[in-house]
Amino acid sequence: MSYQIELTVDGRRIITLADILPDTSPIKLLIVGKAPAPVSVSEGHYFRGRQGAMFWNSLRKYGLLQVPGRRFEDEVLLEHGYAITDVVKVPHEFGKEPTDQEYKANWPRVAGLISRFHPRVIMFVYKRPLDQILRQVYARKTKASYGFNSDLEELFNSKVFVFPMPGTPCTTEEAQRAMTHLQRVLP
Repeated sequence: MSYQIELTVDGRRIITLADILPDTSPIKLLIVGKAPAPVSVSEGHYFRGRQGAMFWNSLRKYGLLQVPGRRFEDEVLLEHGYAITDVVKVPHEFGKEPTDQEYKANWPRVAGLISRFHPRVIMFVYKRPLDQILRQVYARKTKASYGFNSDLEELFNSKVFVFPMPGTPCTTEEAQRAMTHLQRVLP
């Protein structure tokens, strides 16, 4: 199975990854990435790079994702009550962040998914996209923190969680605490 799709964005055709969404709502978790990496698009599956492997491994480590046999992690998301999307669907190389304009222009689509699927938790895989959306779309000057952000629940009508990606300014203890809390919220 491959999640590669072709879209037209700003008049040009691109190959990207399809959202993985259920037929019905509500869902337990909506995973929100920033933009697909070219390696992920070429393989047809989400989070295929080094950081992506750390993300999937962490979900497995905390018992939030079981992947049987030779399946890819994104192939079992719906079975767990999870869905996945990216804020920006145009692929970006590692280290090349989407622009403020891209975040702002693409957020309404993600906001629509949140309204449609009523996720218990919205998980931003990276902190920077959430900070950009808060600043660009909602004119908020405060930045998000790793783990749950209770001050954002009313804004998003869901619990908001920022994944503590290894290699970020998040300490190991903070990451463990955040993931243990997520483990309790998503049984």
